[in-house]
Amino acid sequence: MNRRLVIPMAILVVVIWLVGTWVTKYSLEQMALYAPLAVLVVGATAGLVLLWVKIALDSFRGRGGREEKRTGPPRDA
Repeated sequence: MNRRLVIPMAILVVVIWLVGTWVTKYSLEQMALYAPLAVLVVGATAGLVLLWVKIALDSFRGRGGREEKRTGPPRDA
C-alpha cells in the first residue's frame, strides 16, 4: 500500500462520516454503519460530476473547430 494515499483517504472517510452525522439524524454509531455506503455515494457523485464536466469541455472545444476542418491542400482563390 502507498502511505501517501492511505492517510488522505482515511481522513476523507472520517470527514464523510462526521459530515454525514452532522447532516443527517443519525448518531455517530449509526453513521459508522452507513459510512461505507456514504463513501460509495460521494465517490460515484464525484465521478459523475467529473464525467459531465469532461463532456461539456470536450463539447465546447469541438464546436469551434468543426467548421474549419478540411481535408486536402488549401484552395487558392
